[in-house]
Amino acid sequence: MTAVAIVPAGGVGTRFGSDRPKQFLELAGCPIIIHTLRRLAACAEISRIIVALPSAAGADFAALVERFPIAKPIAAVTGGAERQDSVRLALAAAPPSATLIVVHDAVRPFATTALMTATIAAARAARAAVVGHPATDTIKLVRDELAYETPPRLSLYAVQTPQAFEAELLREAHARAAAEGFSATDDAMLVERLGVPARIVPGPRWNLKITHPDDLPLADFLWRQSSQA
Repeated sequence: MTAVAIVPAGGVGTRFGSDRPKQFLELAGCPIIIHTLRRLAACAEISRIIVALPSAAGADFAALVERFPIAKPIAAVTGGAERQDSVRLALAAAPPSATLIVVHDAVRPFATTALMTATIAAARAARAAVVGHPATDTIKLVRDELAYETPPRLSLYAVQTPQAFEAELLREAHARAAAEGFSATDDAMLVERLGVPARIVPGPRWNLKITHPDDLPLADFLWRQSSQA
C-alpha cells in the first residue's frame, strides 16, 4: 500500500511578521521545511512527497532541495489561498496508485518517524487518523469577548499533524467541501463531514508547529535538547 505525503507550504508568513515565508526561515542552520521533509523522507511507509508552495517560491524551493537533498522523490505544486486549497491542489497531483495520504504541516519539524508510522498504521485500520493529546488547559467558548460556555475538558484534544487518510476518502471529502464552499482548519474536519471519525494517535506536546515569532526560539531550544539526547 503506497503512502504519499502532502505538505501544505503555501503560507506567506503574514502571522509571523517576516519578509520571508516562515517555512523558509532557518532552524539549526537549515530551513524549517527541509527539516520537515527529511523527517517525512525517513519514514519507510512514505513513497513520495508533494509540496504545495507559494506561487513565487518554486525556484527558491528547487534550489533548497538541490542544496539539501531529500531521500525521497519530491514534487512541487503551486498552493492556494488557504491551507485547504493547498492540500486539495497537492492531492490532485498525487498518483492514482496512492492508497493512503499523509498530510503534515511544513512548519512542524519535530514529528518523529515512529509517530508517522503509528499514524499511518492507525489510518489503515480506521480509514482516518490524527495525532493529538488531551487538552490540559480549560477551554472556553467565547462570543464578543465574553466566555459563555466551558466544554468538558475530558472530551477535548489538541490535534496536530501528521494526519493520514485513505486516499479516496480524502479526495471525496475535499471534493464535497469545494462543491459546498465549506472551509475547515484541518483535513480531519472535512472527513468528519462524511461520517468518518478519525482515530486519535497519542502525540507529544513538543511536536511544535512554528506559527508565531516566539515559537522560533522555543524550536531552537527543543532542537538543541533533542540533539543532546
